Amino acid sequence: MFKILHTSDWHMGKKLAGYDRSDEFEEFFAFLKNVISQRKPDVLLISGDVFDTGSPSNETAKRYCSLMVELHCEFPCLQIVVTSGNHDSPSFLDINAKVLEYFSAVVSASVEYVDGQIFWEGLIKEIKVSNQVAAIVCAVPYLRAGDLRRVGEDAGIKEFFEILYQHAEKVRGNRNIPIIATGHFTSLGVTTSDGTAAVGGMSGVDTDSFPPFDYIGLGHIHKAQRCGTRENIRYSGSPVAYSFAEKAIIKSVTEVCFDGKDVFNIEIVDIPQTVELLIIPPEPGDMFEVEFACKSLPDDKDFFVEVNIKPEFKTPENKSRVINEFLAGKKARFCNWHFVKQKNFDDIYYGHQGVDAHEFKNANPLDIISQIYKRNYSKDLEPKYLKMLNEILEQK
Repeated sequence: MFKILHTSDWHMGKKLAGYDRSDEFEEFFAFLKNVISQRKPDVLLISGDVFDTGSPSNETAKRYCSLMVELHCEFPCLQIVVTSGNHDSPSFLDINAKVLEYFSAVVSASVEYVDGQIFWEGLIKEIKVSNQVAAIVCAVPYLRAGDLRRVGEDAGIKEFFEILYQHAEKVRGNRNIPIIATGHFTSLGVTTSDGTAAVGGMSGVDTDSFPPFDYIGLGHIHKAQRCGTRENIRYSGSPVAYSFAEKAIIKSVTEVCFDGKDVFNIEIVDIPQTVELLIIPPEPGDMFEVEFACKSLPDDKDFFVEVNIKPEFKTPENKSRVINEFLAGKKARFCNWHFVKQKNFDDIYYGHQGVDAHEFKNANPLDIISQIYKRNYSKDLEPKYLKMLNEILEQK
């Protein structure tokens, strides 16, 4: 039996309303070590967005490296595969890649080229257990427009994976071992953090038509779920809530067990959350209701709080001081006011839901453009135009 533990979207260094979240990450790392100790996976798969920004703080970078060393020292048989996400800087991830090889960690930060062509073999890693090759991992980093252009003028992510699978099959030969891949993109039809379905085009890839990898461990979407109709193509989701849009999402890691090349069991392992995200009161209230809700919170439990106030009320200029006075003596931390846009005629006519500031800030620009185009013209924006827009966004 061969076993992997799939996780992604750590976003190390992420703050919420300026508050440090190191304690939450430490709780996750302790949980992760406990799961590895109990379940004894052969590979830990980290599918992108290790860091929240391309330039993480020295302290965050140091903690990442020390964690890799700790995992190797505590679990010397564990192999780690790290791939980049859209939040990661490939050059930053590459800085310690060679050093981390000595601690059984493979880092795939970007697609390599030889003589201007994609070096496919560089993405394919043979994983050994007891000196025998037990699996092949195609460590696919976040793919950029330039990578896809090397595949073909109109090639997309699907075409990239098709060619990669052909190379991986040659490496596997007749051996009864799985071919596992990583990826960092949006699969068509999955549910995003705010509960909406992903749209098509460049920002929604049809994974149902992907080649028959034995497992594809994806990152980018923060909610754990399968993709389309295939149980073996999955998002593990993020371990820590990225924003209040994720307050109701159960966080987890994914254990995948193989018998030869066949998946025989997939199990979702829930991650306990040490800090709860609350929107209070549950329904928009006036300042008296807000005060009551704040003062009703338990004194000794840690919360991140958004205050849900009626749209017709203006927030006071000294809002932080006012709410912090309501929360005096409590561990709860005030983050922001929670506003939901009231529906106007356009929203009602087209069936759009209001979004809060967090959801809008973290939305994919291509999703927004695609939805507006489809609303106005009743058809999807052509992939070639989405491709051009994606290239523009990557150059910012």
